[in-house]
Amino acid sequence: MKITLDLHEYEGNGRYMEWEKDATYSIDVLDNEVVLVANKQGLISLAKQMLYMAYNDFPAGTHFHYDSFFAQNPASDYELTVEKGDN
Repeated sequence: MKITLDLHEYEGNGRYMEWEKDATYSIDVLDNEVVLVANKQGLISLAKQMLYMAYNDFPAGTHFHYDSFFAQNPASDYELTVEKGDN
C-alpha cells in the first residue's frame, strides 16, 4: 500500500491540526499504561499530525495538546501532550 499526503508547512506563527470528518479518540489510564483508542478517521488524523510535526522545522520542545479545548475530545477524561524532542 502506498499513501501520498500533502502536509501543511509550518510558517512560524501557529500550528495546524487537521481532523478527519467524524474522527474520534479517547485516552484512558489503566494501572501503569496509557491506552489510546481511535476510530479509523481518528487514527488517520493523529498520524497526519505526527507526520506534520516530524517533517516541519519545529524547534525541540514544540508540543501539541490533545484535550477537550484544542482537539475537541469530549470522550476522554485524560489529556495527552505530544512534544518534539531533539532533532
